[in-house]
Amino acid sequence: MKKLPIAMAGLIFLCACLAGCGRDEKGGAPQAQESAKAKSAAMTKEAAQTAQTYKNMDNPALLQKLAEQSKAKREPFNSLAYRELQGRTDVNADALAALVNETKNADALLPLLLLRKLSEGSYLNIPSAERAAVLTDALRNAKTFNAWGLPHLYLEDASKAMLETGESAGPALRRMLSDCRPAPVFGGQEVIESKRYQYRLCDYALFFLERLQGHGDFRMPMAPADRDALIAQLLK
Repeated sequence: MKKLPIAMAGLIFLCACLAGCGRDEKGGAPQAQESAKAKSAAMTKEAAQTAQTYKNMDNPALLQKLAEQSKAKREPFNSLAYRELQGRTDVNADALAALVNETKNADALLPLLLLRKLSEGSYLNIPSAERAAVLTDALRNAKTFNAWGLPHLYLEDASKAMLETGESAGPALRRMLSDCRPAPVFGGQEVIESKRYQYRLCDYALFFLERLQGHGDFRMPMAPADRDALIAQLLK
């Protein structure tokens, strides 16, 4: 499922709101629509200029931006550095691995996921326990969960990477089984689906643990009570 970058989603929302305003007193073209067009054009121009700025950066500068945006908890699809680097063929895998090794926590999520995409060998050379530390820390501290996907519908790269860690992620995931804080997402259909399931952090932990224990056909129950029963069994 394709996600809209935050800036583009905000632009669409702004235009929709402004377009809904009434016409001016003379019944001509709505002033609000003219204002929306001007703001839309300005935002589009700014977005294009920013994208071009990133295209003009060399790899070391982009890697620095990647580290900053990872620390700021940007999703891959909302990180301009990530989006630019993933299309390049000359990114230094050792430099990406170094960014992961420097932190070994959630701040390294974007470098880890980019390394997974660009150099499978270098990615797998990072011990599974270290990869699990980055991923479980990112999951535990997530404010929104778009970077992970929706367990019953689709998985993003972070979730796929979590499943690749094997039992290394198990202990940290088990500790999250008792954390029932909401796991919201932003967007359109994603929000509707997430609210239907009333997802919580513990539900993501449940999903990963079931899959990691070899239940490849595990499907997330819709009712929280049914999920709670499964969580209780894992906590025994």
